[in-house]
Amino acid sequence: MSQTSKQNPPPPAPPTVIYVSGPQTATDSSWQNQPTMNSTMAGAMIFSSAGMNMAMGLGWSEASLYAWVNHFCYSWFIGVIIGTILAIPLRHFMPKRWIMASAGVLVLIGGILFTSVPQNYDALLAARYLNGIAAGLAFLPFLMHVSEIAVDSYRGRCLATEQYYISFGIAIQMIYASYWTSGINFPVNRLHGIFDIIFGVFTGIFLIWFVESPIDQIRKGDEAAALGCLSRLQRPQGVTAYTRLQLEQLKSYVREQENLSIAESFQQGLVPLIKMLLVRSVMLAFLYSLTLNFTLKYSVLINGDIWAPTVAGACRILAGIIAYVLADSGLGRKLPSTIAAIVIGGLMIGESTFFVNLVDMVNITGLHTAMVMFIVIQAFVGFFTPYTSIYMGEAFPLRVKSYLIACCVIFEQIIQIILIETLRLPLGNGLMAEGIIVVVVGFLMMLIMPETRNTSLTEAQQRFRSLFYLRAH
Repeated sequence: MSQTSKQNPPPPAPPTVIYVSGPQTATDSSWQNQPTMNSTMAGAMIFSSAGMNMAMGLGWSEASLYAWVNHFCYSWFIGVIIGTILAIPLRHFMPKRWIMASAGVLVLIGGILFTSVPQNYDALLAARYLNGIAAGLAFLPFLMHVSEIAVDSYRGRCLATEQYYISFGIAIQMIYASYWTSGINFPVNRLHGIFDIIFGVFTGIFLIWFVESPIDQIRKGDEAAALGCLSRLQRPQGVTAYTRLQLEQLKSYVREQENLSIAESFQQGLVPLIKMLLVRSVMLAFLYSLTLNFTLKYSVLINGDIWAPTVAGACRILAGIIAYVLADSGLGRKLPSTIAAIVIGGLMIGESTFFVNLVDMVNITGLHTAMVMFIVIQAFVGFFTPYTSIYMGEAFPLRVKSYLIACCVIFEQIIQIILIETLRLPLGNGLMAEGIIVVVVGFLMMLIMPETRNTSLTEAQQRFRSLFYLRAH
């Protein structure tokens, strides 16, 4: 018996997980967490440029050559797929700072091409591919990085910056494109390039304040570097008792995650993946699609109300600010995001009724109503989308997180490409189908999405693994 015991030692005890959740008064204030937010701003600049280029491919490229060439429209989305695939191996041997820097350089190069040769199709197409690759390179490391550097009580706001700044870029593109005419003696593509250059330059500037993830340092076995990262992510900087407690929490989280095999991690990530394919990929593709945008462009063309895109873009930004403020509030995330999704779907179904046949599409009163509905939809979309960033950063196990986030990002781009290729007149049937799907997903969110406010990553992932989560808090 003793010999058998020596040959087969008892299995090691499971790692002890230290939870640090609930009130964290030591680091709750915006002032104390400002270094964490500063670390997100390089990504914010890339996503602002991404929002502009996405909007350009989804109809907002007035007075621009090649605006309605399908390849020109969906080239950016193909670039995102390429960049996302490249980001998976890069994150294993390249610090996230340098991945973001590479993305910023691509944004800058694309902007230079748009500015220097605004009428050359091949150059513009290359610029759109480069910008898409830049966005794809940034999505995956940004969501992973921010979820790892932010304290539990501030993680929502930090992650929300991804979709908020995409909305910011979308609004810029909608506003200037809607007022541009062919009579203006300045190529609209050149203005687009100037914006990209500005965002590319500011990406480099904000990288000065970029702090690497302490979890990456722990996985490398460098606890001193991890502690240094944590100390730089708070004000005042320095190692305190709370900083050491954070380090122990992250070490416990890493031990627990590394104790899982790849197969076990994928198994735990399967249910969250299904949820995020619906809530993130499908919803984002339908909530800002070429079909939906074309309803506003057509209404403005008939009514002449060129102010409508400006109001829609402004409403989207303002609603995003509200979502940012509420992301870590007592209201939680599940209830506001679910209500917003259901409202958006209902409005999309209502708007689709004005585009079912050609007779409806010449009804001035109906088109004015559809225009107003689009503006309201974009307000709710601006409110809803930041919550998808939060969920994406929290849902997946550490060892397979990059692969599963990549699946969601790629699936969203594929849907957008399909929608561009299948756009048909009249628009009503397609828009109604999208609206019905959005409503269904909204009601599903009530059943399957967890409330993750003020939880540790471990707790959030445990909640995501349950297929049903009926609680609203």
